[in-house]
Amino acid sequence: MITAFILATVLCLIRISAFVAFLPPISGKNMPNLVKIGLSVAITLCIAPQYAADIVPELVKSGAHQGWLKLSILALREFVYGAAMAWMFGLCMVPVRIAGAYVAQEMGLTLGGLTSPTDQQPSNVISSALEGLAVTLFFCLNLHHIAISSLGLSFARQPIAGFDMGVLWIRVLSVVSKTQQQGLLMVAPIAILLFIVVVTLLATMRFAPQFNFMSFGMPMRVAAGTLGLVAFFPEMCAAMGVFMRQIANYGVF
Repeated sequence: MITAFILATVLCLIRISAFVAFLPPISGKNMPNLVKIGLSVAITLCIAPQYAADIVPELVKSGAHQGWLKLSILALREFVYGAAMAWMFGLCMVPVRIAGAYVAQEMGLTLGGLTSPTDQQPSNVISSALEGLAVTLFFCLNLHHIAISSLGLSFARQPIAGFDMGVLWIRVLSVVSKTQQQGLLMVAPIAILLFIVVVTLLATMRFAPQFNFMSFGMPMRVAAGTLGLVAFFPEMCAAMGVFMRQIANYGVF
């Protein structure tokens, strides 16, 4: 029984470690590995005494605590589940990145590349600013508490060695299909404003050929985009907060 309890604690540690390792924004290289290890062990010490004992009889009954093949399969399932949970929480940053990329493209600011604040992927100035704002909102709205509580709740809803991986993918696909839509809705007023500006500039060039698009059009697009970001900043933050709060509904699947 003691061996089965230790193995159950190790399985809890594997799920929690995968969650911490892949959870943005601490999944990047900016967070030291020692901090990730310490956080994983600390969360395991809080969660394992409550949930590890519940699966000890099942491990003993199935003989998984004596067979390395069964134990390896269970460890792999826990790793995949923890990484999938972290990836699902990371989806709250994807609409922000899509919104920033669309606005930067319409403003003509995609020539200068930056590094994303949440990972090592290339980004632009608008996406980087919006992602930084999203990270700030993530902590201001106490969503990091929801992430930790959802991790603990996952052991109650999806106990170790007691969940079906096939059912989980339906939930994943449902959430992924909404990310792009939420990103475009977040900056819809700014997108409409920039579309009107571009159409106006093209019409002006048609009736006034001496009007140079690169000389006059680009500064007007940048000015219109900046004005739209300032004017619709409260609405954009509200839409961002509404979408990020939805992780409480699908954080545990």
